[in-house]
Amino acid sequence: MSGMNTVVLSRAEEYDFAAIKSILAMHFEKIGVDAEFFAGKKVAIKPNLVMKKEPEAAATTHPVVLDALLSLLADMGVTPVIAESPGGVYTQARMEGIYKVCGITAVAEKYGDILNKDISWKHMHAENALVCHEFDIITPLYEADVIIDLCKLKSHSLTKMSAAVKNFYGSVPGITKFEMHAAFPENERFIGMICDLCKMLCEKKEIIAVTDAIIGMEGNGPTGGEPRKIGCILTSRNPFASDLLAEKILGFEGTVPMVREAAKRGYMPSTAAELDIIGESPKELIVKDFAEPDSTKGGGSMLVHFTSGKWGEIFAPKPKINLSVCRGCGECAASCPQHTIEMRKNKNGKKYAHIIRKKCIRCFCCQELCPFVAIGTKKNVLLNVISAFK
Repeated sequence: MSGMNTVVLSRAEEYDFAAIKSILAMHFEKIGVDAEFFAGKKVAIKPNLVMKKEPEAAATTHPVVLDALLSLLADMGVTPVIAESPGGVYTQARMEGIYKVCGITAVAEKYGDILNKDISWKHMHAENALVCHEFDIITPLYEADVIIDLCKLKSHSLTKMSAAVKNFYGSVPGITKFEMHAAFPENERFIGMICDLCKMLCEKKEIIAVTDAIIGMEGNGPTGGEPRKIGCILTSRNPFASDLLAEKILGFEGTVPMVREAAKRGYMPSTAAELDIIGESPKELIVKDFAEPDSTKGGGSMLVHFTSGKWGEIFAPKPKINLSVCRGCGECAASCPQHTIEMRKNKNGKKYAHIIRKKCIRCFCCQELCPFVAIGTKKNVLLNVISAFK
């Protein structure tokens, strides 16, 4: 992806349709995207709709950003398809519910019948992969010539940050994502697999990464954290470069494993200072004290020795169920790639979730998909002591 290190950065204080459309129009012009670019091409928009949550929760791509993007595309004569596949079963009925609650249905209806109804997928080969050479990709993204990666900037309990690169995990259909977690239980290999997935799509498609970083999520993201104003929008033809700048804006510079892996592979420069940044100075938009997930706090280099290999089972952060909040819905058990969560009943007959520790691979899928935010993070008390010396 030589020469693809331009990122356009604009301040955006609120979800104002006219202001966002103007920003996106400028961003597209700066990266060389116009009506001629789209001519004769199939276009798909891949938002982040990780679960059924209202826009105010800041877990999903905000519908106003989608509205502004669709309006801009309509001005260029482009009719895209909106396609996503969050965790869990991949069915039309489930997707319709997610689209509706996330505010996507109401926006999409203004532009025609553009919500994806095809729940099939196809096989794609990653010729230059380092970890995973084969992926199942949902059909609308497989068939697209151009994918607009409309992501949300958030913290993430497994990968520390979720933005443009991580958003492409939603191109893998439904429960296949859980199988991928099981196939790559070590965090390093899982991160490498995500980099392979994104690189494969970048090689086979035209990618436009648009990051909704107006209101993001901090803490135990990608679904259980708190909304936090970040105040900007990023656009790039290279999702890896976009994430490099996003890492800096969150104050996470040099610490997001997925970004570090991509830099090591040469998919973009090693530091944001080496990017070609157009627009705002990132120094003016860095968020102070952006809360990272509990699972990665104190994640300095000293802790690497205590979160892998034989020490991992003892020291690595683990998901923990808050039984006072758990409603026994079973979503975590259904989502667990290792089938390590079982539903039990207490003496009053109330259902609750229980994690079988010896089988847990610490992927935090349960935390990500719990609709009641009943799953937190358990850390070994010694890590707090070690963290003080990072």
